[in-house]
Amino acid sequence: MANQERIDLSLEVSPVANYTGEVAADDIPEEMIHRIQSFMDARLAARSTVLSKSWHRAWFTRPDLDFRDQDFRSRLIEFPAFAINTLQRYEVLELRIYTFRLDMVSIGDHRLAKELIIKAIKLGATNLTLRIRRDCRHTLFSLPNEVLYSETLAGLSTCECAINLQFGKNEVSWSNLKTLTLSHGVTHGDLFLDLIWKCPSLENITLYKTVSFPTLSNEQRRLSLSCENIIKLHKLKSLQLIGLDNRDYIFRHDLWPKFPWLKELVIEDADSSYDWRGLRICSPSLELITLYMYCNKITNGVFDVPNIRKFRVVGVHLLELDEFKTSSNREWESDIHVDCYPFNASWFYSLSKLLRMLSSSRISLSVYMTYPHDVQHFLYTGDGLPIPVVEKLMISSYPPVFFAFLRAMFFSCRPNLIFVDVRFMREVDLEAAFRQLHYRPIFW
Repeated sequence: MANQERIDLSLEVSPVANYTGEVAADDIPEEMIHRIQSFMDARLAARSTVLSKSWHRAWFTRPDLDFRDQDFRSRLIEFPAFAINTLQRYEVLELRIYTFRLDMVSIGDHRLAKELIIKAIKLGATNLTLRIRRDCRHTLFSLPNEVLYSETLAGLSTCECAINLQFGKNEVSWSNLKTLTLSHGVTHGDLFLDLIWKCPSLENITLYKTVSFPTLSNEQRRLSLSCENIIKLHKLKSLQLIGLDNRDYIFRHDLWPKFPWLKELVIEDADSSYDWRGLRICSPSLELITLYMYCNKITNGVFDVPNIRKFRVVGVHLLELDEFKTSSNREWESDIHVDCYPFNASWFYSLSKLLRMLSSSRISLSVYMTYPHDVQHFLYTGDGLPIPVVEKLMISSYPPVFFAFLRAMFFSCRPNLIFVDVRFMREVDLEAAFRQLHYRPIFW
């Protein structure tokens, strides 16, 4: 019986044992190989050419090109020759490309970068990802006009590049642009009036520490305050603003929520001088709001977001809102990560007020207790209003103030689950501390 089983098994696996992979690899359609290679970096895609002749041929005609000068030992000689010869081959064979990535962080040759980008545009590239090193004069690479005038461009991502709009005199033709990411760049012109406003197909915008130098005329200022009819035509769904500058967005943050299809808003004030006082976000379409507040503080804020699904705040300052309204019938979440500073009754009062505004959501709260200097006379016993419920509370404190901190937290919220960062709690009897406050945690 055992021999029969072995014979049957050998018969079942014998076709696999004789399989070399050559026929199956050559049978894969070239379009599918192109798709697979598009998920690989340049080195891995090149290595895939050893699989079969069809994979080698597909690599030479792939529609997604990824040029990185770091991949070449002799960057000043090998990289320019390889990049230029590759694009010339595509021109001779009349091949079309879709995605073009150019990463020149070792070579500051702006003439070469410009030549390669223009060739890629002429070959039909619809998605550009560019990262170009500053030249010998420390000047940012300026996008060629061929990029600004491309009506077929669907995606543009730049790092350390400049867009010269000549303060509104140089028009863009990005009627089909859907995704725009600008990182550590400069715009000579107004980001909103000269760029975003004129790209009605934009769905995703990410601005990361990008500075603009606008020169607004009285007419432009009037338009900036009365362009809601144009905004209604926009298809913007996701907006990420990171490291803002007062020159870019003054009188504008009341415009962001007025995009009628906006679903996600991410704001981060890292290394920013932007003034967030009186921030108003009133949008019937917003579902996801994320705020990273590391430098400045939001005070007197008003939020009216009837379809909110998740509200997240991370930072060193406690968010101070005058109002948070929502009529969402479905379950939604609030996720608050904040430092406890200063350690006084006013801070805990503000925390209770904020949690009460968010009480219709499932609240997760994470509080880091910064080291206080004097808490001998600290006492907080609540504000006399109902204490809001928190689904999950994560706390990190210091042994000398842990009991006072924990007591104040219990007058600010009623947690269902408690997690304690025990790295600083070696000298504290946690069980005794909770028992003294007549609270038995489910988990810590």
